[in-house]
Amino acid sequence: MKKWLASVLLVCLVTGSFYSEASVSPAFGATKAVKRDSQTTKHQKPVHELIVFNDYQVAGLSEEGWNWVKNDEFILPPDTPLDIDLIQTTFGSGTNMNKKEVYLDGVLMPEFSSVTADNQTSFRWEVPRFTIPAAQLSAGVHTLSFVVSDAVDTKSTVHVRFRVEAYNFPFIYPGEQAAGASIPTGATESLFGQYGSKVYTSNKSGTWKLVKKSSNSEVNHFTGQVFSTGVLLAGDYGLTFIPDDANLSPWQITIQVGLPSLYLGTDSNGQKLSDRQKISAESVPGTIQLFSSASGRWWVDGTGQTLSGSQHIDVAIPESLKGMTISVTFEPDQDEGTERASRSATSIQIQIPGDSQSCDVSSARTTLDVLVQNNKSSSLQEERSNLYSSDATVKIYQNPIHKVWVATASDHFRFGSGSAEEGPGVWAVNNVVVDTSYLNGDHTGLELSRYKTGRHKINYYSKANPELSWCGYIEIIEDTPPTASTQSCEVGDKGTVPTLTPMKLRTKDGKEYANGDKMVVNSPDELEELQLSATHVINKGLKKIRRDKGKKDNRFLYITNLQWEYGAVPYGAMFDFGDGEISAKNELVVKYNGEVIKAYKPRKSEDYEPGGYDSLDLGRLIEQDGRTGEYTVEVENTLTYRTCIIVERYSAYKKKIDDEKIVQRLVFTVEVK
Repeated sequence: MKKWLASVLLVCLVTGSFYSEASVSPAFGATKAVKRDSQTTKHQKPVHELIVFNDYQVAGLSEEGWNWVKNDEFILPPDTPLDIDLIQTTFGSGTNMNKKEVYLDGVLMPEFSSVTADNQTSFRWEVPRFTIPAAQLSAGVHTLSFVVSDAVDTKSTVHVRFRVEAYNFPFIYPGEQAAGASIPTGATESLFGQYGSKVYTSNKSGTWKLVKKSSNSEVNHFTGQVFSTGVLLAGDYGLTFIPDDANLSPWQITIQVGLPSLYLGTDSNGQKLSDRQKISAESVPGTIQLFSSASGRWWVDGTGQTLSGSQHIDVAIPESLKGMTISVTFEPDQDEGTERASRSATSIQIQIPGDSQSCDVSSARTTLDVLVQNNKSSSLQEERSNLYSSDATVKIYQNPIHKVWVATASDHFRFGSGSAEEGPGVWAVNNVVVDTSYLNGDHTGLELSRYKTGRHKINYYSKANPELSWCGYIEIIEDTPPTASTQSCEVGDKGTVPTLTPMKLRTKDGKEYANGDKMVVNSPDELEELQLSATHVINKGLKKIRRDKGKKDNRFLYITNLQWEYGAVPYGAMFDFGDGEISAKNELVVKYNGEVIKAYKPRKSEDYEPGGYDSLDLGRLIEQDGRTGEYTVEVENTLTYRTCIIVERYSAYKKKIDDEKIVQRLVFTVEVK
């Protein structure tokens, strides 16, 4: 027995270790290991008396002078730095040196190597606490080796094996479905706008907590898998999801609510710009580069330049807009899961150097018209026509202000017919290029009344031919005109009165039924399908008319040629061609003893055709209803035409436009025995 112990001690002196199965209680940050070794070191050699990880002792010295080690016992939580406390002793005479080295998985960590000296025979050194950053400790099993050396380079080593836990997060998705790409913890989510809300879904049950970061105050708290933030105002918020499963780690993100940042240049190192800020172009023609912190859609008012899905745009500065101000608008792409958001667009104004076009009549190559609409119920009327460029001010009176438009051609603007003359253009008011929302659909008209009362400078540049331009001044005055102006009924103000032909119901073999007719049958099978013949409107294309009858103006217009016609029409058809002067529609109702069992209401189809149903299968309808007695087919055909008269009132002449309606009715009765 003594011989065996002596042999073991001899081996220990050579290896510097001794294994023990001594039980040690785990402390904070560690769990009990499944398996554990220990090591021993001879006392006369340099020795580690104490090694502590995050206030938990993982190695020490027994009373017999041997090192013990708790391998596989210490478990470091994820993303946690490792604090190390160490006491080591060296022995010698004269100057006694005490040197420390640390190896992580066999690789020296020179930043933790240090040495000190003393003249004590037994030099005990309490090494100041040092910390290994969490970034250097990946998830998994690691071994830290601690080496102590003395003055004669005698070494003693202790190896401590431990484990770093990996994060185990739940999967969180944008929106109300747990599908698609998940959002990693630590991410920053954007909600563009002054306010808005977002929705998130977890694949696990748990508790959500939303905090406003500036005040650390809780905004929302909810337990479940689907979470809506509610309306969030501009600012930064922290969202945490704590799973009910204790084996899963809490998930956290930041939500930033606000407008994206815009910069002058190609990246965020340029000058930061605020919404509606005005900057100046250095030269014309030229280019201005803009950059956004988010990807989105750009558009430039005046030049038509657009770009989607980009953080950067090169804005072209055209020479034709010298002296003008153009607007560049950016609208960011919202992240997935955005439930709703306020307006998120940001605009930058660019002042183009140079002098704007003069309003000299000698340079004019085009004319414009002014139209007014006094209220919602009235039609657009031409107030002034063929205005040339001029420094003189055109005064438009309206009380109250409702609609005032400036257009390249009034008839094209009102009726969508005829030539647009100068065509779509770039418009500017008071030297600022207007947003497209101030224009009509094809950019041939400007809604000037949105600028309210006052004197406004108007510039127009044709997109088809930039040499065609217009400049002038129009003043909107909220008042009645000082003097009455003579008015007249113009093209489109009057419609022809229809010739009234009675409606008929026809079968395929030519039988006809008129209003008041009655038919008695023993079975619905005796009934044939019925088609409707009635007066309606057809569009025969365009017709050419003189612009101003009785005047020396030889220009002509092309307007929609609408005419009345009698023939087969669908049930429930609507013949309405824009702002045409005549229109028609019909409605079908089938009743049984006064009870409605079928109705075709007038409506247009998606392709703007009259719509409706070509025939009525009355027999099948009665068969489905399954009753005997009287059924009535009632058709109502409404014909509308516009009237225009000039009336005198208080010594002034006013134009009065109305819609006159004529209603035709047909009732056909079928008695089923």
